[in-house]
Amino acid sequence: MIAVLVSILVVSSCAQPQPEEVSPPQEKETLRVEVSRYGFNGNPGEFRLKVEEGQEVTIVFIYGYGDLLEDNPHIIGAIDYDIDTGLLSQTNPEITLSFIAKETGEIVFACIRPQCTGHHNLHGDEEEEHHEEEGHHEELIA
Repeated sequence: MIAVLVSILVVSSCAQPQPEEVSPPQEKETLRVEVSRYGFNGNPGEFRLKVEEGQEVTIVFIYGYGDLLEDNPHIIGAIDYDIDTGLLSQTNPEITLSFIAKETGEIVFACIRPQCTGHHNLHGDEEEEHHEEEGHHEELIA
């Protein structure tokens, strides 16, 4: 009787499915970034994105000048990657960049069209402060 009971317990413990570790599927995330004279999503300076090597990256750059009558186009490029948006403008207000990250780290995006209004807010260089309302630059005398 004891042998039958032990064999039933062994069989029943073997018959139960073992929990399996299942990672949730990683969804492809699309990042949306507004570009305006105030910067990327309103933040001055370049736009930095942390990535893992082999990660698929999709970014939609959006022309953020609903308040301007004149067109103020930009070209947003990824530093150390040979890609850019082409002309982001009133006539081309959304541009999607998709690529695979070459290595783990940060990808830096900046405007590569220096003649645009607000260029200093879409670039990481330490530049003197510009005043768009003023028609000239004043030099500070020390």
